[in-house]
Amino acid sequence: MKLKNLLLITILIFGSLGTAAAQNLGQIQRGQRGYVPPPLPRDQGAIAIENTLEDIDEKMDLYATEFELDAFEKAVVKNFIVEYEKEKMGIMADESIAYDVKQQSYKKLNEKLSGNLVTVLTEEQVARFGELHFSEKKKKKKKRRNRNN
Repeated sequence: MKLKNLLLITILIFGSLGTAAAQNLGQIQRGQRGYVPPPLPRDQGAIAIENTLEDIDEKMDLYATEFELDAFEKAVVKNFIVEYEKEKMGIMADESIAYDVKQQSYKKLNEKLSGNLVTVLTEEQVARFGELHFSEKKKKKKKRRNRNN
């Protein structure tokens, strides 16, 4: 009786292993070769809104040292930036506006801000301001280790 049970169990184990191999588990299925699913549609209205006014004082200290601004000029530039950021957050938060229209109005806001800054800063300083204010923080790249040592 024990021999029959042992034989039956081994046949079941090897039989299930054979069917698992025949099903190509973990591999591309036979009918799926070359098939790439279509990309998911992009949600046009969803844009992440971040509050960029949280660290405005730190940024203003950086701008004051970078452009050598006095207290009055620093206050004027800060007002321009605060006005710009509030308008930008208002545009990005409005879900009734299409994505393309938001992009166009965002570009107009950027032009308006640079036009306002020209009254206080020079053209070179405005260009440098654009680099400082609009550039995102870059991630540090990890150095690759030379594995041929």
